[in-house]
Amino acid sequence: MANIAIVGAGQAGLFLGFGLLEDGHDVTLFSEHTPEAILNGRIPSGMGLFEDAVKKEAALGLTFWEDVMTRGEGAILELINPDGGVGLRISPPVPRPHRSVDQRLKNSRWMRELERRGASVRIVPLANPDELDAHVSGFDLVVVATGKGSLSSMFSRDPQRSPFDEPQRHITGFHVKNFRPELRSGTIRVLPGLGEVVITPFYGRENIQGRFLLLEGIPGGPLDLLSHELPGRELLEKCKQTLLELLPGQLDDLREAELPTEQCWLRGTITPTVRRPVGRLASGRVVIGLGDALMLHDPLAAQGGNNATHMADFYRTRIREHAGRPFTAEWMQRTFDDFWLDYGQYAMGVTAGLLMPPAPHQQAVLASAHHVPAVATALINGLYDPRALFPWFVDPAVTREFLLSQGVPPPLLEQLWRPS
Repeated sequence: MANIAIVGAGQAGLFLGFGLLEDGHDVTLFSEHTPEAILNGRIPSGMGLFEDAVKKEAALGLTFWEDVMTRGEGAILELINPDGGVGLRISPPVPRPHRSVDQRLKNSRWMRELERRGASVRIVPLANPDELDAHVSGFDLVVVATGKGSLSSMFSRDPQRSPFDEPQRHITGFHVKNFRPELRSGTIRVLPGLGEVVITPFYGRENIQGRFLLLEGIPGGPLDLLSHELPGRELLEKCKQTLLELLPGQLDDLREAELPTEQCWLRGTITPTVRRPVGRLASGRVVIGLGDALMLHDPLAAQGGNNATHMADFYRTRIREHAGRPFTAEWMQRTFDDFWLDYGQYAMGVTAGLLMPPAPHQQAVLASAHHVPAVATALINGLYDPRALFPWFVDPAVTREFLLSQGVPPPLLEQLWRPS
């Protein structure tokens, strides 16, 4: 069995650690923060996991909040007209599960559990690659599972796989209470030319069954709150005012929403990026990146945490199959390339696709999904498993036959189809 170091106590690194422990490896987790500091810190994201990722967590005995949280069921996509009314509503008849647990609660609990199961947990400064280099000598494999700080600089940007070179949205998010706490579905409202509003069930650090409210604003538009230098509660009031004006009559109960604490909000920008998987430290040793260190997603399509979970599980399998041989740079590159072909390219494709205006054939898909439940199911399933959208959603040559196969009547398809 191998002696493996994991750097970073987020979804990807912790999940990989549990899998490697189960396989009999020696695992050491390096984190800059103690579980207590993570629990008491600022909310990092509103990460949600879809069905397949949740099943992987359950298989390792890591779903600690199922009995107390509101379990998400189903995703709804709405396209909003210029007057604020709903133009198209896409809702599959059979909802699929998803879960959103506050990462402060989750990661702090997982760190303690990982140590309880036999891993070594070390709290050390990790501000740059030189500090990392001082801690990881003697390990058979070093996995860097954090994209924060300058550690990500070890992994150069891959321009062929990175869809953008600048942020496409300005992001503001709030964990709120007193707002639809029992509603199980998640909703993505698309406001063409302005951005998106995402609302989903969320189980918070304060043991509150609330909602996560995410504004994805196109820069310079009314959903872009990044320039407002306000504390969290005042920013939430600005958000309420904006949404009540843009979506009249749809979110009146949002007036009662509150932050549980001042730490329950975030804002910033993310450029969806893919990096090359092999980093090299000053000592000459090579390390492999994982999760956000290599694949950074805008949160709109909710692919970040899911992709990280699937990547960690993929790495676990490859480590098991490697059977005691050296973990070379070639092995690292091949492992990531195989994951990219198997899953990663599709997750990044869905992220990029939602951030761009739909092409004409995709507009036909959206309109068909409004009318035909089978198309609605196929479309929303592509969020849960992005591989399911390819090639029919991205290749117009395939789209028409796919829609006909799902029961779209030919006269309706001719009416909706507007090829470029």
